Amino acid sequence: MSYKKFLSVNAFALTLLMSGSALATTFEEYVQRLGAHPQVMSILAESDASMAQAQGMRGLPDPVIMIGVDNVPISDPSFDRFLPTSKVIGFSQDIPNPAVREAASARLEQISKKQNLIAAYTKERLRFMLVVKLAKFKSVQTQTKLMKRQLGFYQELEETFQGQIESGRSLYQRFSEVDVERAEAERKLNDLDARLVSIKAGFIRLIDVVPDIDVPDITNTPWDHDSNVLYPVLIAAQDIDIAKKGVGIADAAFLPNFGISGVYKQREDGANGSFEGDDWFSIQAKVTFPLWASNNQKPKLRAAKDLERSAVFAYEDLRGRWVAQMIGLQSRRDAAAKNVKVLQDKDYAMKSKIAAAQRNYEAGTEDFDRILLAKIDRLNIQVKFAKMKAMYLSMAAEFNSNIVADLQEEAPQEETQE
Repeated sequence: MSYKKFLSVNAFALTLLMSGSALATTFEEYVQRLGAHPQVMSILAESDASMAQAQGMRGLPDPVIMIGVDNVPISDPSFDRFLPTSKVIGFSQDIPNPAVREAASARLEQISKKQNLIAAYTKERLRFMLVVKLAKFKSVQTQTKLMKRQLGFYQELEETFQGQIESGRSLYQRFSEVDVERAEAERKLNDLDARLVSIKAGFIRLIDVVPDIDVPDITNTPWDHDSNVLYPVLIAAQDIDIAKKGVGIADAAFLPNFGISGVYKQREDGANGSFEGDDWFSIQAKVTFPLWASNNQKPKLRAAKDLERSAVFAYEDLRGRWVAQMIGLQSRRDAAAKNVKVLQDKDYAMKSKIAAAQRNYEAGTEDFDRILLAKIDRLNIQVKFAKMKAMYLSMAAEFNSNIVADLQEEAPQEETQE
């Protein structure tokens, strides 16, 4: 692990230890923490491992050192009886195909690039998840407040109906209906309490704390249906490059492996000058020849090319799927934004209706229960508005998370230069 990433991990751990008493104050501070999230760091560690493997792939295997004796007679072990008897020291060094080693190293480097891209995408997805949880958290809190107010209005409504019943008006059926509606509101409130607990647990899983920040403003990232700025498509494109590197490995396998070896033999003069004990040495070089290429290298090359074609087909399929998926998500996001505006207008209209009913009540031409029912209806609209706004923010954040912002910014500059 690099020194920079080591510091990031330790900073993240220190943040978690202090999180109980020192919460982040802004959304961007929490996003920075996500950069050191275990999911991201795990992928970055894999990237570092791939890069280290790429470096090691270029190296040579260990040499072999040999020490021993040669041609020593068993009956009378000595070094002066026979001419070929000697003490031996030698070495050998295999030199695997340099082109294969370079191609394999390039493939691992490409894998490391892909893993870095996946790590960046993972961070964006975690950012999206944080926005979703903040939006849902705010929505549930708002809905809880509205439902509690609604229960208060139901209580007032029942008291109003009770008074009208005591005065002789026949409102037993409506009184029963309001009781059922209040029970339903209480059930929804219980469900909201359970959802709030679940969302808080999600915060702990994501950033180890329940943040006390507002939902960030989400600016819709512009997109003109260009698949080349989408993270999943770019990751799939990396698979094509990796497959091409695999073809390079298979193609380089037709080139030879090499090796060298050498031996030095130390001899002694023969007994009674029977032979001279000059030292001997030998040295060899070896090279492989692709004699069986038709049953070895050629099938492997065909397989590598087929894998490249497969990666291209998978890329084309995924690209089409993601363009369609993004268009659908963009449409649903825009529809949610329109629905937010519709509910805002309905809330404003209901506010005016309540004000008119209040004036009529004060003038004696409207019953008080009409005002309470209008207020309950307005709260129902506000509950729908809270849900719809959270839905819009979630879809907008999800849409943005799939787009590589840097490429979006570079595209206009490239067109200008041309």
